[in-house]
Amino acid sequence: MSIAQYWRERPILGRWTVKDIVQGRPLGHPSHAMFVHFPSALLPAAFAFDVLSLIDADATLVRAAFYNIVLGLSVAVLAAATGLVDYLPMVGGSRKKILGTRHLIGQLTAVSCFGLSLLLRAFDFDATQTPWPALLLAAAGAGALAIGNYFGGHLVYRQGMRVSVDL
Repeated sequence: MSIAQYWRERPILGRWTVKDIVQGRPLGHPSHAMFVHFPSALLPAAFAFDVLSLIDADATLVRAAFYNIVLGLSVAVLAAATGLVDYLPMVGGSRKKILGTRHLIGQLTAVSCFGLSLLLRAFDFDATQTPWPALLLAAAGAGALAIGNYFGGHLVYRQGMRVSVDL
């Protein structure tokens, strides 16, 4: 049995295939929506902690930003996996695929910026203020995340992507 058949056709949990489980069918709602809220909250909060660390030099704020990024990027992996399952079967050239591609690019840019920011922070864990390069990357990441989230919201609320009553 090929991987594609295993993915789409072979039930592994009752009547649910791997694809059904990843998409959230056993839960009765799309799974991507469950995961996107965490990076969307944790990563900009990290940037807010960075700004606060410049106002009031405190290692606690810098560490809070660090841990927010770690957790946000960790959950972003789940959001990306579930999002790709929705994105890949879209019809090429369609309005949904174009918006999905913009959403994907925004999120990849955000995750890349925050990942690099995390890497820079790892070398100065006891800092009382966020280093400027890490802060600027976090600012760029927060901006890219907002833009990517806009396109994702447009997909759901304007295009009706994954809005289904037969999950």
